[in-house]
Amino acid sequence: MNYTVRRVLSAVALTSLAATMVACQASQFGPGAFGPRPVNAAGTVRSAAAPSSPNAAALADAVRRGLDHVPGEFLVKLRPGATAQAVMAQGNTRSMGFQSKPVGSMQSGIVLMKSASGARSASSGAQALQALRSNPAVLYAEPNFIVKLNLPANEPQAPVRPDAAAKPNDPMFDKQYHHKNIQSLQGWGVEQGNKDFVLAIVDTGVDPKHPDLAAKLLPGYNTVDDNDIVEDGNGHGTHCAGIAAAITNNGVGVAGVAPDVRILPVQVLSKEGYGSYASVAAGIIWAADHGAKVISMSLGGSSNSKIVEDAVKHAISKDAMLIAAMGNSGAGADGMKPIASYPAAIDGVMAVSASDSDDKRARFSQVGKWNSVIAPGVNILATFPTTPSQMPGKDYGAISGTSMSTPAVAGLASLVRSKFPQLNQLQVKAHIEATSDDLGAPGYDIQFGHGRINVGRALNTAPGAVRR
Repeated sequence: MNYTVRRVLSAVALTSLAATMVACQASQFGPGAFGPRPVNAAGTVRSAAAPSSPNAAALADAVRRGLDHVPGEFLVKLRPGATAQAVMAQGNTRSMGFQSKPVGSMQSGIVLMKSASGARSASSGAQALQALRSNPAVLYAEPNFIVKLNLPANEPQAPVRPDAAAKPNDPMFDKQYHHKNIQSLQGWGVEQGNKDFVLAIVDTGVDPKHPDLAAKLLPGYNTVDDNDIVEDGNGHGTHCAGIAAAITNNGVGVAGVAPDVRILPVQVLSKEGYGSYASVAAGIIWAADHGAKVISMSLGGSSNSKIVEDAVKHAISKDAMLIAAMGNSGAGADGMKPIASYPAAIDGVMAVSASDSDDKRARFSQVGKWNSVIAPGVNILATFPTTPSQMPGKDYGAISGTSMSTPAVAGLASLVRSKFPQLNQLQVKAHIEATSDDLGAPGYDIQFGHGRINVGRALNTAPGAVRR
């Protein structure tokens, strides 16, 4: 269930949107910047209806019009020492009345530029983009594309009700087949996660009132509406959070792969399941800047971007491990040409494909040479929001997608980093790959990557003891 990015114009953009703050505050638009913000007075995730920001309104209007990008919005990488104010004062951009908004932290030199005229037509948008690209203060510029969630076609999506108890005492544990496949119990005897470890779920938000999640949620950030309200009106993010790290052995609901780690909710998509490259990139940067050492991204786009590469590089510089979904089009299987999904195919990101209950590749799962590992992703039972959402039910349910595989791997990565804190993010990736169960053709293959993850083996094997 990873989101699909459609393209317009000729550029691509998923981004590392940290930006230089513009000296002239009057030139900025919207209520604030996609940068670090204080939490509320109680230090908790606020529970209230989020106001519609100008950015969200423009995005919603573009989606209603069936566009692939937000008209008149562009992501710009500034040259070293340059400012957004300099961009707006030089060359052809001066007459276009651009406004600017920093995204993420203030060091990476990336800003969201908005044309005052809106550049609503294709020709005016192309002219504005060319003006930015030719500006001497700009390294590169890209349209602010729209991203969107989607479910694999024809996969059953249904709520699941609790029945007989199982060990641990979460009443739905016996229905979570993926824990048996990946040998979670064998791993939990060794490590259940450091209680101070931070795992970021970059998605549609997380339900702050869910009994299987609430006690472990950290104050988060919403890059869509530019505030600290990260409630999940869609349900996708809550489901991913539960797969990765639902509270376990609490007599309630389900079990997460990493029971004791903390969850940092970062909302980059609206309740309808769409967002922009600016919001996604800002979320990556914000998560890394706020202590996340594993970042789970059950989302992806069809094109690469220098800007998302910058976001990934920024996170890696903080020793954050990024894990992303391969995608759900089935591309690359059965002789079809593999189609990359980004950020999964970006260097430094661990890409995850989906398997079923029989350890076969899910028919919807994309394949490719960037595939790292595979994990269960068909009918995965986990948390749904406790209030009505886009999910088929409330509280708990089962859905499918590489979106479901990704947080399982993120949970394992959190356990490995808790057990072996001396390992950096690249070493953790290598350890998970080396301890996976080889499936399909012997050795590495594009269908299964290095194999299906094995929590028990990963946590019971010394780093470097297994080599492939």
